[in-house]
Amino acid sequence: MSEQVNDAKKQTGATARDVCIHIAQQMSDIVKHTLGPSGLDNMLVDNAGDLVITNDGATIMKESYLDHPVAKVIMNVARTQEEECYDGTTSSIILTGELMAEAKELLKNKIHPTKIALGYQMAAIKAEEFLLDMGIEADEQSLNLVAQTAMTGKSAEIDKDYLADICVEVASAASLDDINIVRRPNGKIRDSVAIRGLLVNGEKCDHSMPDTIVDAKIGLVAADIDIPDFAQTVNVQVTDNSAVKDFIASRKEQLLEISQSIRASGLNTLFCSRQIHPVIIEDLADKGVYVVRSVTRSDMEALSKATGARIIANFDSVAEKDLGSAGLLEEISIGDKPMVKITKTPNESTVSVLVRAPTEHVVDEVKRAFDDAIGVVSIAVEDNSIVPGGGAPYMTLASKLKEYASTVGGREQMAVESFASALEVIPKTLAENSGLDPIDAMIALRQAHNLEDGWKFGVNVNDGTAANMIEANVVEPKRIAGQAIRSAADIASQLIRIQQIITKRPAKEIGDDGFQY
Repeated sequence: MSEQVNDAKKQTGATARDVCIHIAQQMSDIVKHTLGPSGLDNMLVDNAGDLVITNDGATIMKESYLDHPVAKVIMNVARTQEEECYDGTTSSIILTGELMAEAKELLKNKIHPTKIALGYQMAAIKAEEFLLDMGIEADEQSLNLVAQTAMTGKSAEIDKDYLADICVEVASAASLDDINIVRRPNGKIRDSVAIRGLLVNGEKCDHSMPDTIVDAKIGLVAADIDIPDFAQTVNVQVTDNSAVKDFIASRKEQLLEISQSIRASGLNTLFCSRQIHPVIIEDLADKGVYVVRSVTRSDMEALSKATGARIIANFDSVAEKDLGSAGLLEEISIGDKPMVKITKTPNESTVSVLVRAPTEHVVDEVKRAFDDAIGVVSIAVEDNSIVPGGGAPYMTLASKLKEYASTVGGREQMAVESFASALEVIPKTLAENSGLDPIDAMIALRQAHNLEDGWKFGVNVNDGTAANMIEANVVEPKRIAGQAIRSAADIASQLIRIQQIITKRPAKEIGDDGFQY
């Protein structure tokens, strides 16, 4: 990666717009080769040697070290696309880079940046109008195909039919907020399973604790359960061994009082996000309380939502009103590690998916693919509209925008035409990444799009011909293309209008009551 992406200071001799265009194209190059079923992966490595292997655009943008201010602006495209559509991040970044490349040519032809930005906005609005007339209704079969398309080209692809069934089942049964996905390596992808209830990574703190709790009363504590720090730093002078024993006994009594106060709330199950003193663990185990410590924040929030428990920041304040409930809690064995399974929760729509794969890196990538698949299925259900994949929507919109450009007066017409040309980068990249001749593929697509049902035709990544993507079972939610185009147009229009990049003064400090010149 070029240093210019990571260092805003190295811009000597370049105009602000040149920098914006260069950064946008560089960021496009970072993810361009990952697009499509034949896309390749990126390996992201930090200074500690930890690595991520993925072709997921959102993950690449999130995990890459991109410190240039323009790069941070463009990353908003990826963030918005992921939040709104759960997929299509790579397409949105590629499209942003291509729009900036087209703008570069327009600038060479003396088209004013404001005219370019206006033309891009006009084209994006018109594209959204055209999209309204495209698409077909989503049924159960098409939802399954949406999930399979989202997982194509990723580590989950070989088992995408099996995982797609789980996606549709889960997305149809619960809202995204109620779906919890946990991963566990050292298994087969087809060992993945969905359950009605909650799965939490963790295990009991003491072997003498029960494996099963019927009618669980659940407490959630987000703090260390121990004698307060200030009480542990008190210096005590003793004169003989008897005094030492008395001091130790006193400390133990304090710890047992903490345990007793927790049990007084009526709980029989405790999840703690921090550490618990061994004496307290031992006492709770003796009283039959099931305890899990070092629970992640996301699991604590999921537990709260599923069981109705309130997350307490101070163990002293745990009360009966703060407890959640569940009909059954079980500690089950998954691979070589236990896991907590909670069912019959007050929130009956709570669903968990256990994702399995042979290794840690593979299961991480499968989980990312599954996340995307569930997300796109959910928005397909919500919008009840899908479109063909394979770059078909972008090709259709490019063709329609070229026709529309002839009706636009002034120099904005050239910007609209450039916007239309930029949309073709998606099918062209799909062909390139599949080892095909992009020129031949684009010629075939243009011919197919002259047909009455041409809007259904995308790139056949196997031979470079144009294929009916509906018949080829390659479909995606309409919202993905619409959001990618909208976000890319907004960011490109904003960046192309930048005349100077100036160092911003530091934020005001406490006591600074006015401007200084």
